[in-house]
Amino acid sequence: MGQDSKSGGMGRRAFLGASAAGTGAMLTGFVAPQAAHAQGTHHAPQVDFPEDPRAFGGGGAAAGAVNRTEMDLIDCEVEGDWPTDLDGAFYRVGPDPQYPKAPEWVGDIPFDGEGHVSMFRIKDGHVDYRTRYAKNQRWKAQREARRSLFGMYRNPPTDDPSVAGLSRGTANTQLFVHHGKLLVFKEDSPPVYMDPLTLETVDDYYTFGGALQSLTHTAHPKIDPLTGEYIGFGYEASGFLSKEVNVFSADRDGRSTWSVTVEAPYAGMMHDFCVTQDYVVLYLTNMVADPDIIAAGGPHFAYDATVPCYLGVMRRGGDGSDLRWLTGPNLFCTHVMGGWNDGTRITVDMDGGEGNQFPFFPSKQGGFDPQASIGRIRRFTVDMAAGGDSYEAETIFPEITGVLSRQDDRYHTLPYRYGFLLATGPNGGWAIIDHQTGTSRVLSVPGYSLSEMCFVPRAPDAPEGDGYLIGIGSSMEESGRSDLILFDLQSGSDEPRARVRMPFKCVGQVHGFWADASAIPGATEG
Repeated sequence: MGQDSKSGGMGRRAFLGASAAGTGAMLTGFVAPQAAHAQGTHHAPQVDFPEDPRAFGGGGAAAGAVNRTEMDLIDCEVEGDWPTDLDGAFYRVGPDPQYPKAPEWVGDIPFDGEGHVSMFRIKDGHVDYRTRYAKNQRWKAQREARRSLFGMYRNPPTDDPSVAGLSRGTANTQLFVHHGKLLVFKEDSPPVYMDPLTLETVDDYYTFGGALQSLTHTAHPKIDPLTGEYIGFGYEASGFLSKEVNVFSADRDGRSTWSVTVEAPYAGMMHDFCVTQDYVVLYLTNMVADPDIIAAGGPHFAYDATVPCYLGVMRRGGDGSDLRWLTGPNLFCTHVMGGWNDGTRITVDMDGGEGNQFPFFPSKQGGFDPQASIGRIRRFTVDMAAGGDSYEAETIFPEITGVLSRQDDRYHTLPYRYGFLLATGPNGGWAIIDHQTGTSRVLSVPGYSLSEMCFVPRAPDAPEGDGYLIGIGSSMEESGRSDLILFDLQSGSDEPRARVRMPFKCVGQVHGFWADASAIPGATEG
């Protein structure tokens, strides 16, 4: 992240999605709070985002750095052959600053913006658009105060004293529909439960009926397609800077079925994980939680190339006593494409670089290295019956560089054929990986920058890969105006089958999720 797409790396703006081209500010390192404080802590009561593009929300709405508009648009303009039998919703979420930061915290990172959820409800060839903020404890406290109350990213001592004890969660990273609820995630807090049709917030601190035994929750849970079981985890589970990791599951109705707490080698970023039919695989990236930087008013994480990355493997459903932390090449991997086990042999595919991919977090050894940040698909393999304390890693499909890997979500925990990636470089677009044939191709839209895609099955029981890729494209000639773009993967065409032409730049995203209408209470009525 943080470099021009022509170099093959992934810029912050592309990561947040084409429609979020200005959400937040790109920081190539930690902006010292002392320098920002020198501007003075007094600020006028009106909402006035700083003009400096490096600052949090820099430029405000005029620069496309914030959106802040909750809205409904019924019957969007649809162009092309939109599938009339497609019935469901495409959900998106990303950081969208609710208020400017206090002057001493203008150097905060872009991922500290409040979570703004958008939904494209698709039925009978019609597409309706709706957005709402995830109205969690943080959002409500700031709404009441009419100003920002939270300081630096995941740094509680920088907060206004009035919010002590409130959840700092922003609910801005990913969202899932499960047991009839739209759950919106940020990995430092429990999810927010929103109504999947209205997007109104129902529970600002959802804990699965009180069964969640962690203060945190991953942004990337998995759903077992065979049982409907939901599997999640939370790192720093017992509190700020703790090494505890809680791994848990809930049945298709949201009832807790398993929970175990284990300990990681150190407190560090564990953004995504892999679940197979028999194992849970954690990945501890060497983006460490540094108490000294936090104490100095900096962000929660710093990249430390001297610290090992770890693969943590344990039996699914067990007591955690068999957990093994394995070492291998230090690869900065953040998103799982897919994974499975064949007996005791485990395979996990993730995207990642050879160094820090997040330039807005400081690097403890030297500066940010754009070349090392370039993401490729990395395959990790380990045989749990072989013993030892290491895993194997290789790069597959080296012709493709990119980030934000995905799969057909119906194949979580299982062997899979197709993977998807937001491809970067001069031929960027949506990459389709075929593990069976060993081939890849990239779908692009001339004149548009694409955000992360989502796979949509043609029907709930369609074969793997039979369906569509859907996502937002930003028109580079129209100041980022958005289209919702749909490719038909079975058509053989490299051109979009249809698109929704929005009259504006849509609220930005980090990730998105498709839910069939059958999973959304009330969606099939009327």
